[in-house]
This record gives sequence, C-alpha cells and structure tokens, in this order.
Amino acid sequence: MRKNMNKYAEVIVTYNRKKLLKENIEALLNQTFKDHDILIVDNNSNDGTKEMVAEIQDKRIKYYNTGKNLGGAGGFAFGLRKAIELGYLYAWIMDDDSIPEKEALQSLVYKGQALDGEFSFLASLVYWTDGKLFDMNVPDFQYNSRLGLDLDRIRRNKLLLIDTCSFVGCFINLKYAETAGLPISEFFIYGDDQEYTARLRKLAPAYLDFDSVIVHKAPSNKGADVASADETRIDRFFYQARNGMYIARKNGKVGRRLRVIGGRIKRILREAPDHRAKRVWVTCKGTISGFFFNPKIEYAHRKGE
Repeated sequence: MRKNMNKYAEVIVTYNRKKLLKENIEALLNQTFKDHDILIVDNNSNDGTKEMVAEIQDKRIKYYNTGKNLGGAGGFAFGLRKAIELGYLYAWIMDDDSIPEKEALQSLVYKGQALDGEFSFLASLVYWTDGKLFDMNVPDFQYNSRLGLDLDRIRRNKLLLIDTCSFVGCFINLKYAETAGLPISEFFIYGDDQEYTARLRKLAPAYLDFDSVIVHKAPSNKGADVASADETRIDRFFYQARNGMYIARKNGKVGRRLRVIGGRIKRILREAPDHRAKRVWVTCKGTISGFFFNPKIEYAHRKGE
C-alpha cells in the first residue's frame, strides 16, 4: 500500500440519478470517520452526473465512467477491481440511493479492528425512509443451534454472524476479495450480491453491524416482483430467473428453485394486472437459460507498490 494513502474506500455505482448521488456523496463526506476515499462508478449516465461530481471540490472523490451500462453487478465488479488495484484494504459498497448516518463508517472501521481484521465482510443495517427495516437488504443467516448465535459477541460488539448480505452497505475486506474474485459481471442485475457474499463468507466469518445504519431511498420497500412490475421493467426479470437458477445449480438446490418458479408463475396468472403471457415467458426463458449459464469469475490483484 502506498504511503499516505487511505486504507478505506467507498464504491458507489450510479446511473442517471445525480440528485440522489449528490445526497449520497454529501452523506459520505460528512462521516465522522474522515480517512476514506469515494470511488464513483458511473454506468455511463447522460443526465449530467459527471458534471455534478466535478463541481464537488474534495480530493477524496475519484470518478470513473464505465463507458456503458454494466448493470449493478458489472458496476460493482468494476469498482472493486479499481479498489483492489489501487491498494485499498477495505471497500464499503452501496447504490447511489443509499444515505449512511454520520457514524456508520466509523462503526464498521472500529468493529473491523476489534475483530483484528478476521472477517470477510460486515453489513450495515438498512432502513427505508419510513424508519422500518428495508426488507430486501436484511442479511441472511441460518443457525442449527443456539450455540451458533455467539450471544456474547452480540452483547459486547453488537455484531451478528451472517451468511450473505445485499450490496447496500457491504463493507468488504479486500484481502479476501483478492482470493474470492469479483462479483459476476454477467449477472447484470439480481442475485449478484447473494452469490458474491456467499463466496466471500466461505473464506472468513461475516457479521451484521447493528450500529452502522443506512437509509435506502428506493421508491418503495417492496422486493422486485415480476408479477406486479411495471410493463417497462418486465424484461429485466429474465436476469432474476436466470441468475437464481445458476445459484441453485451451484448449491445443489435445483428442485427447490423449480418449486419457487412454479409458485411465481401461479402468482403471475392469478395476480398480474396485465401482460401475463410475457411475464410467464420471461420467467421460463430465464429459468431455462440458467441451466446453461456458466459465467466466468474474474480476479483482481494489487498493482506494484
């Protein structure tokens, strides 16, 4: 790592949401922990995002334009590659509509130090604008016994062992990211966070930090649902179905995934307001594609110091 360089960086993926991005950047610049940089990964916005970022005078901000829309998955892969190659030790990743509270980063840094750096990632606690937990950003965890809870660690450090988390406020230990590889760019959207954090979690424990809080200013606190999505967004659910089947194949849970898809199709036929045939077709096409989808995992390493 180069001398006088910050160890910590945020990776923010954005696309045509400069107003929200500006609020996100302001919240990051106002963190109580100051020794960090902000890497803006712009998926080729055409709404003046580049000019808006240029107007913010702070040397900690680094702007990168990907040249095309890589989706969330491609954007985070791009940003994590940059963070690793530039020599950062930790990367806190999030979408442009994520607004962290002032002490959110400080908590992650201090708790990472309390763990002596022996963690693959920490997850921030994510709320929606109404003060309720954001359903899609609640980490996954499974325990077969009470012993797995590590209640003493929860009491002392307010850290809960978890298995996977979303990319909204995922604080990644980049030494493990070098080994695990990058998020799968070909996912484009949907499932990239689940697949990637599960890969990281195999290398070292992961925790939810109850004291690191983010407000996610998404349009609603509802999950992505092909049965109710607006007509203009139906096609993107191909990725959800395809990526979900790929993950199921990888984990030996194809039967369970097919049952989920069957239930999804029934719900489309029962509840969808329009374009039911198209919704079913996109779901089936993505699921079938998932049986043959074999994306390549790419890797990044620190460049010479």
